[in-house]
Amino acid sequence: MYGWAGTILRVDLTEGVIKKQPLELEFAKAFLGGRGFNAKILYDEFDPEIKDPFSPENILCVSTGLFGGSIVPSSGRINVSVARSPLTGFFGDGNAGGHFGPELKYAGYDTVVIKGKADKPVYLWICDDDVEIRDASHLWGKDVWETDKTIKKECNDYETQTLIIGQAGEKRVAVACPICNLTRAPGACGMGAVMGAKNLKAIVVRGTGGVKVARPDEFEKACEEAYMHIKSHPIYESWSTYGTPVLTGIYNLGGGLPTNNWQSTEFSKWEKIDGPAFVENFVLKSKGCFNCPLHCSHFYRITEGPYAGEAAEGVEYEATDGFGARCGIDDLASILYANKLCNMFGLCVVQTSNCVGILMHLWQDGIIDSKDTGGLILEWGNKDAMVQIVKQVAFREGIGGFFSNGILQGLREIAKKKGLPPEKLERYAIQTKGMSLSSFDPRYLKGCSLEMGTSTRGADHLRGLPTIETFAYWYGDQRDKVVRDLDVPPEIVDQWFELDLLNKHKYEGKGYLVKYYQDQCAVADAVEICKFTTSWRFGIGPPRIAKLATALTGIQYSWQDILECGDRIWTVEYAMQRRFGLRRKDDFPPDRFFEEPIPTGPNKGAVLDREKYEKMLIEYYHIRGYDDEGIPTREKLEELGLKDIADDLEKRGILKSVSYTHLTLPTKA
Repeated sequence: MYGWAGTILRVDLTEGVIKKQPLELEFAKAFLGGRGFNAKILYDEFDPEIKDPFSPENILCVSTGLFGGSIVPSSGRINVSVARSPLTGFFGDGNAGGHFGPELKYAGYDTVVIKGKADKPVYLWICDDDVEIRDASHLWGKDVWETDKTIKKECNDYETQTLIIGQAGEKRVAVACPICNLTRAPGACGMGAVMGAKNLKAIVVRGTGGVKVARPDEFEKACEEAYMHIKSHPIYESWSTYGTPVLTGIYNLGGGLPTNNWQSTEFSKWEKIDGPAFVENFVLKSKGCFNCPLHCSHFYRITEGPYAGEAAEGVEYEATDGFGARCGIDDLASILYANKLCNMFGLCVVQTSNCVGILMHLWQDGIIDSKDTGGLILEWGNKDAMVQIVKQVAFREGIGGFFSNGILQGLREIAKKKGLPPEKLERYAIQTKGMSLSSFDPRYLKGCSLEMGTSTRGADHLRGLPTIETFAYWYGDQRDKVVRDLDVPPEIVDQWFELDLLNKHKYEGKGYLVKYYQDQCAVADAVEICKFTTSWRFGIGPPRIAKLATALTGIQYSWQDILECGDRIWTVEYAMQRRFGLRRKDDFPPDRFFEEPIPTGPNKGAVLDREKYEKMLIEYYHIRGYDDEGIPTREKLEELGLKDIADDLEKRGILKSVSYTHLTLPTKA
């Protein structure tokens, strides 16, 4: 087997049993790896009648991808998934970069499937064929950074890669996530809390193998071409210099920077927390994930003020907006410190920063006061209070601890305490399916709104945000430039232009645009390359991915095959969520986006139209081959080789007989 390592590692923590299962080639071809492997394994092996996310029966999957550990640019990512998320109650996952994924491949494994619960704290040790469940009692209570240092000292190998939970995971905080490379977080859905419930402190990996390549010369050439394509992209220099914090200014100037918990899209002090301010005042050196030419991360140090001497890696735009503009805070040192705390305690930055912003919004509206907060003054811009709330969320303390069971649950508990109807406070959370939105505002971007609503794990730009809608001005009517820069197949770009899908105000036809980006992002998470290097940003699109996969595996892939793999992965996830009970009503953005127009700036007055959105949503379902409730049809499932899922849904009374025209991408006349 070329490309894939060829083995699934299965661990039962309850019984202490470890098994190695050969990877089936047909399964690998169909799902590619990473998110694809995880989704199908969870669908097949988890009983949806198990309601408790902290049950030993919940399943945790950690997978590298087809390209993992190879010389494909930016091929260092992993996907971590759980069958039932403590944040949303449904299927959930997260994706992270760094070096853990390649090390898992070098040890000889594509996927680790973990079930059961250990009777005491343990960590999983993997070193090639040597796999052990080891005692972690001495590590329990330590933060991520202390644990990483202790483990590497004990094994006397500082090249060992770790995936670790901090105190937040041990305390089963719903927004807890495991951390690899000290700062890389597969966040959002509470996988860290599930690890804590299993008494699993860490997964530790050391590998001495490699990646077998079917056609080495062809593969090397394809990788070099992909690398040079990334380096030649018009925004490469800016991105590699400043990293994602550069988006702070870009979104603010474009009127799309979420501010004060989405009450505004402009932050007057954005320049103090933008990418250039970060690089000029804090950065020591650029840092890249495994084999990545973008090196968009940085080592940073705070040299002045109360946090002088604190150093870490990062920071991402999700922190500069999340702990910055969304909380009205313009002190970058405090934002950097909060970011470090999240990494040490094992918290998702997006979800945790939303907890802070929501509390400040409640304070603004007079719903909570100092008697509720233990004396904390939660006014917009209070950087010290923001840091305290981060600590409270991690340790289940104070008013921040209300959100330790999830953002909606926290608002319901506050409503109960204040004698208010829960729906009144739930409006403060910008979320779908219980997961808070990351740092963008889709009210003026109709395709982005659809992506946000239909994302399989909850509100999430990384599931398939149609980024071309946000920078369509860059391309204008230059169809060939889109094909060249983004590596999108010409046939697809032709339809985008014919149907005017780059028009951010248009509802009709946006399902075609969103489906493409969702399928492509599913593929990126399956082969495990960074989305920044794909046509989501920089242009390793389906044609290049097909070329790389063909040379690596010796299996002929076309770009159509690649997108079909993405469609298959997405459809498995949709079927899984429908099996959990989600329907059309769960695929809408939050009410505030339909009722509160953007108040100022270039997008002033933008708001979603509920009736037009619903029509767009149903059109999207039909484009995908789903019925009006978003349930994949038997025809669609069997078309993707998923007859077993069709049979399962029919047996459960979920699959319906429907009659409608299955919409497909129209061909050019």
